[in-house]
Amino acid sequence: MPDRPRFCALVDSDPDGMAIMATYKYGSMKQAHDNARLNVPGIHWLGLRTSDVVSGADPHGDEALMPLSMRDRKKAIAVLKNNPVFAEDGPEPRWRSELQQMLMLNLKAETELLMNIMNGGG
Repeated sequence: MPDRPRFCALVDSDPDGMAIMATYKYGSMKQAHDNARLNVPGIHWLGLRTSDVVSGADPHGDEALMPLSMRDRKKAIAVLKNNPVFAEDGPEPRWRSELQQMLMLNLKAETELLMNIMNGGG
Protein backbone atom coordinates (compact mmCIF):
# COMPACT_ATOMS: atom_id res chain seq x y z
CA MET A 1 0.00 0.00 0.00
CA PRO A 2 1.48 3.38 -0.97
CA ASP A 3 2.24 5.97 1.70
CA ARG A 4 -0.74 8.03 2.64
CA PRO A 5 -0.40 11.77 2.10
CA ARG A 6 0.47 13.82 5.17
CA PHE A 7 -1.84 16.74 5.87
CA CYS A 8 -0.75 19.75 7.86
CA ALA A 9 -2.64 22.75 9.18
CA LEU A 10 -0.92 26.12 8.92
CA VAL A 11 -3.04 28.33 11.16
CA ASP A 12 -2.50 31.44 13.23
CA SER A 13 -1.46 30.87 16.82
CA ASP A 14 -4.60 32.49 18.13
CA PRO A 15 -7.94 31.15 19.40
CA ASP A 16 -9.57 31.24 15.95
CA GLY A 17 -6.71 29.38 14.29
CA MET A 18 -6.74 26.70 16.94
CA ALA A 19 -10.51 26.26 16.66
CA ILE A 20 -10.22 25.97 12.87
CA MET A 21 -7.50 23.33 13.21
CA ALA A 22 -9.63 21.35 15.68
CA THR A 23 -12.54 21.44 13.22
CA TYR A 24 -10.37 20.09 10.40
CA LYS A 25 -8.95 17.31 12.57
CA TYR A 26 -12.02 16.28 14.58
CA GLY A 27 -14.95 17.76 12.68
CA SER A 28 -17.57 20.32 13.51
CA MET A 29 -19.60 20.17 16.70
CA LYS A 30 -22.59 21.53 14.75
CA GLN A 31 -22.25 18.98 11.93
CA ALA A 32 -21.34 15.95 14.05
CA HIS A 33 -23.43 13.64 11.85
CA ASP A 34 -21.02 14.30 8.92
CA ASN A 35 -17.73 14.28 10.83
CA ALA A 36 -16.71 10.75 9.86
CA ARG A 37 -16.71 11.79 6.20
CA LEU A 38 -15.33 15.30 6.54
CA ASN A 39 -12.57 15.35 9.14
CA VAL A 40 -8.84 14.69 8.66
CA PRO A 41 -7.80 12.78 11.79
CA GLY A 42 -4.13 12.56 10.80
CA ILE A 43 -3.64 16.31 10.41
CA HIS A 44 -0.52 17.79 12.02
CA TRP A 45 -0.04 21.32 13.34
CA LEU A 46 2.49 23.09 11.17
CA GLY A 47 3.73 26.53 11.97
CA LEU A 48 4.07 29.01 14.72
CA ARG A 49 3.03 28.46 18.30
CA THR A 50 2.76 31.25 20.84
CA SER A 51 5.02 29.27 23.17
CA ASP A 52 7.73 29.24 20.46
CA VAL A 53 7.58 32.99 20.02
CA VAL A 54 7.55 33.69 23.75
CA SER A 55 10.65 31.56 24.36
CA GLY A 56 12.67 33.64 21.89
CA ALA A 57 11.01 37.01 22.47
CA ASP A 58 12.96 40.22 22.95
CA PRO A 59 11.96 41.53 26.39
CA HIS A 60 12.36 45.12 25.15
CA GLY A 61 9.62 44.83 22.59
CA ASP A 62 9.07 42.13 20.05
CA GLU A 63 6.79 42.76 17.08
CA ALA A 64 6.16 39.02 16.89
CA LEU A 65 3.81 39.15 19.84
CA MET A 66 0.44 40.88 19.78
CA PRO A 67 -2.01 41.33 22.63
CA LEU A 68 -5.20 39.32 22.55
CA SER A 69 -8.27 41.37 21.77
CA MET A 70 -11.31 41.08 24.01
CA ARG A 71 -12.89 38.97 21.26
CA ASP A 72 -9.82 36.68 21.23
CA ARG A 73 -10.08 36.22 24.99
CA LYS A 74 -13.79 35.41 24.82
CA LYS A 75 -13.17 32.94 21.99
CA ALA A 76 -10.36 31.18 23.89
CA ILE A 77 -12.45 30.87 27.03
CA ALA A 78 -15.44 29.55 25.06
CA VAL A 79 -13.30 27.00 23.21
CA LEU A 80 -11.70 25.77 26.45
CA LYS A 81 -15.09 25.53 28.10
CA ASN A 82 -17.22 24.08 25.28
CA ASN A 83 -15.05 22.18 22.80
CA PRO A 84 -14.27 18.59 23.86
CA VAL A 85 -11.02 18.66 21.87
CA PHE A 86 -9.68 21.23 24.36
CA ALA A 87 -11.14 19.62 27.48
CA GLU A 88 -8.86 18.80 30.40
CA ASP A 89 -9.12 15.11 29.48
CA GLY A 90 -9.42 15.80 25.75
CA PRO A 91 -7.30 14.37 22.95
CA GLU A 92 -5.07 17.44 22.50
CA PRO A 93 -3.48 18.46 25.83
CA ARG A 94 -0.77 20.50 24.06
CA TRP A 95 -3.39 22.51 22.20
CA ARG A 96 -5.18 23.16 25.49
CA SER A 97 -1.90 24.28 27.02
CA GLU A 98 -1.27 26.69 24.12
CA LEU A 99 -4.68 28.33 24.59
CA GLN A 100 -4.12 28.61 28.33
CA GLN A 101 -0.71 30.21 27.76
CA MET A 102 -2.24 32.70 25.35
CA LEU A 103 -4.78 33.69 27.98
CA MET A 104 -2.25 33.92 30.81
CA LEU A 105 0.24 35.95 28.77
CA ASN A 106 -2.45 37.85 26.85
CA LEU A 107 -0.45 37.23 23.66
CA LYS A 108 -0.96 35.73 20.23
CA ALA A 109 1.17 35.28 17.13
CA GLU A 110 -0.04 35.31 13.55
CA THR A 111 1.40 33.27 10.69
CA GLU A 112 2.57 36.39 8.84
CA LEU A 113 5.34 36.55 11.43
CA LEU A 114 7.02 33.60 9.75
CA MET A 115 7.51 35.70 6.63
CA ASN A 116 9.14 38.46 8.69
CA ILE A 117 11.47 35.93 10.32
CA MET A 118 12.33 34.31 6.96
CA ASN A 119 13.06 37.74 5.47
CA GLY A 120 15.47 38.59 8.28
CA GLY A 121 13.07 40.69 10.34
CA GLY A 122 12.23 40.22 14.00
